[in-house]
Amino acid sequence: MDERLGQYAEVFKALGDPTRLRILKLLAQRGETCVCEIVPALNMPQSTVSHHLATLKRAGLIAQRKESQMIFYALIDEENTRQAIRFLDRVLEKVEKRTLARAV
Repeated sequence: MDERLGQYAEVFKALGDPTRLRILKLLAQRGETCVCEIVPALNMPQSTVSHHLATLKRAGLIAQRKESQMIFYALIDEENTRQAIRFLDRVLEKVEKRTLARAV
């Protein structure tokens, strides 16, 4: 059980950064994608993107495949990641509605 809690913490840590969430969303939309396409899509330095990709990989959320000089990344579990993104979108919509209702 304690080991599982550590794994949960690693996943939540990986999900706790907006850039990493953008990467997950990008991979959910595009499927397997070369890092050479991820860097311009995020408009960030390659070293920064690589750091975030490494964090997601350590958390077990993405896989890496090398083909010649190119490195490709993909979600390990595409369907569950898409469902998690949809879930978060619904949660945020409800939070926004409550916030607006309180402001009125």
